[in-house]
Amino acid sequence: MHHQIVRRAGAERETLWVLLAAGLILATASAAVGLRPAPEAETALAAHQIDSRTALTVAEQGLHADLRMAADEIAALRKTGGTSSGTSDGRAPSPAELAAQALPPFAADASAAARGGHAWTLVEARGTVAYAGLSADPGIAGSLVLLLGGHGDDHSPRIWLKRAAEAPPARLDEASLAAAGWKRITSTFTAGVTR
Repeated sequence: MHHQIVRRAGAERETLWVLLAAGLILATASAAVGLRPAPEAETALAAHQIDSRTALTVAEQGLHADLRMAADEIAALRKTGGTSSGTSDGRAPSPAELAAQALPPFAADASAAARGGHAWTLVEARGTVAYAGLSADPGIAGSLVLLLGGHGDDHSPRIWLKRAAEAPPARLDEASLAAAGWKRITSTFTAGVTR
């Protein structure tokens, strides 16, 4: 009779390989974290600036987005003469004309009322076109000013905010607005924005 000794199945060898693989993964991850550069420090804003991502109320963020889109539409209307007259004279459309086209935030609808009920006026001086929105409820959203450059320079709208029901100063340059307590809305992009 033939006797064969059958040894029990053991996992010693597999366990060793699993532990070595886990150790290699941990060592690689630790090295990758250690070699990663430190995050960039956030850019400090000037005293007359406010961050659009972190410092605005929900209503103000919506108005800011609407004004940025409206700036593009206003530039197109000035180039094509999309006003009721149909002439391409380069003049800025009035807030009433923009409201008639249902362009937010100029349109007087339920959304506009829920976001502060702004009364919009047009000011043109020294090649600058400005749309000033006086807030009916500064607790929801402050008053806003959309500044556009002269004809052909509408690619960089500048939006200013003041959390009061107050019209902007007569001079609409950066120094005058800042001196009157208005804050320019800026968008800062850091590594945290994309995460």
